[in-house]
Amino acid sequence: MLPNLLTALRLLALPFLVWAVLADAGWTALTLFLGAGLTDVLDGWVARRFGLTSAFGAMFDLLADRLLTLVSLGALMAAGAFSGAWIAAPLTLIARNFLVAGLQQSLPGRDFDYPPLEHPKIALNFLGVSLLLAPIGAQTAGLWALAASAALSVVTMVIYARRAAPHFTFSHREKEGPAPNGVGG
Repeated sequence: MLPNLLTALRLLALPFLVWAVLADAGWTALTLFLGAGLTDVLDGWVARRFGLTSAFGAMFDLLADRLLTLVSLGALMAAGAFSGAWIAAPLTLIARNFLVAGLQQSLPGRDFDYPPLEHPKIALNFLGVSLLLAPIGAQTAGLWALAASAALSVVTMVIYARRAAPHFTFSHREKEGPAPNGVGG
């Protein structure tokens, strides 16, 4: 399936993106990041346009999106792009991905209705990383874009947590003894 191939290309670009960031090959890193972003846009468009959507494709795309965020921000952190309090922005964005993934597990359909803030959050994240990768002296603008994205991430995390909270159940197995096969609840 073409959409899954495009998603796989995004994943295959990640080690090269890390290398380019750590080697301070700014234009190469930016090209790889923008190419990965383009595959994200194209895989969804192709899947919807030609009726090639699937549960696997949606999960694979989401995994690739989260890994692109983790890898690009992680590589920039390793390269020293964030000093002082600026480190809070990438850490917030990375933590948000893990928190939202965990919250999704509590939902019956395992998915959220995305709030309108998601789109500007994603755009600011993409802009911020692009500006930090580009060797054009726009690092301050990139840091502010990521900080704004992180602020929107906090708001969306609260929205998601409030949506997921009614679906949380707490087990009282501890009072009844251990679960079968030693697995806890």
